[in-house]
Amino acid sequence: MYNIAQDEAQIASFAAHLKNAGDVQPFDFCSRSEGCIYPERGRPGVLETFFFACAHQFGFWTLAGNRWDKPMVARLDGRDLKGSDFLFRACTRAWQADPAAFLPATLAGRSNAELGELFRDDAGAIPLPMWPEHLALIRGYAQWFVSRNQEPADVLRRAAAAPKPLYALLTALAEIPGYAEDPLQKKAMLLAIVLENRPEHFLKVSDPESAVPIIDYHLQRSALRTGLVRVGDPALRNRLEAREILSQAEEELIRAATYEAIEKLMARSGLSAAAVDWFFFQNRTRCPETTEPDCPACPVRAICARKTRLFQPVFRTTAY
Repeated sequence: MYNIAQDEAQIASFAAHLKNAGDVQPFDFCSRSEGCIYPERGRPGVLETFFFACAHQFGFWTLAGNRWDKPMVARLDGRDLKGSDFLFRACTRAWQADPAAFLPATLAGRSNAELGELFRDDAGAIPLPMWPEHLALIRGYAQWFVSRNQEPADVLRRAAAAPKPLYALLTALAEIPGYAEDPLQKKAMLLAIVLENRPEHFLKVSDPESAVPIIDYHLQRSALRTGLVRVGDPALRNRLEAREILSQAEEELIRAATYEAIEKLMARSGLSAAAVDWFFFQNRTRCPETTEPDCPACPVRAICARKTRLFQPVFRTTAY
């Protein structure tokens, strides 16, 4: 209907580039100095903090009418942080104050106001644009664990003992509120790569073939601008450029095409989901939402389609 498809030649070019670049590596999601975004290594409560924080990596932007307006940026501890960084830093700050802050029983015992305090910025506001959805997921998440008398460590222990640990973890997360709502498992796979690549190596993956692409809005924007995914329908392309809200069906088509393109890119480059995700996540600083892309600084400038007016689907979801 909309003529949305992967560009096989472009995928091949990107796969060759990433395979030969030599510096496309996973990120370790670990801080080494006080005040940083992620928890330090080897401390109690780190596992539970990441189980919680990854479930809340979604919706960091605002609307103005029927159009995308701006990314969420809020000041925390004297620094202006964009959405994902703000969320991770807020969770790290709460964990540093109380290592048990993100145990399900602790969350279940907090009032709505107390949960809101975890995410207040320096001005005293909760800046998360989808705070009601976050709150509902916190309640569902805590209840899921408490009603089963389980902890995140139990989920991880069962996955680690399975013949395919990564597959087992993704399967388990598909039942837990905060992860269960996304059939493409973006947040679940994000948690998996955190657990695998943290210095503690919480998850030892023996089944890398079970990995799935991590498709958020940054990666969809990159896929459209670089030409990995092409939108042939002029009307839909115009709406993407205008940053207008799309329907669920339209968003699903673009996200599914991006998923398939990145899946092929992973297979042909031989790189992990973690390495590919970190490459594109870093590239968001060179190809941002609100300013002109810095094409001369981009490592894929020679092969990029440079469709820089295109934008990710504007669609409210707790999936990413």
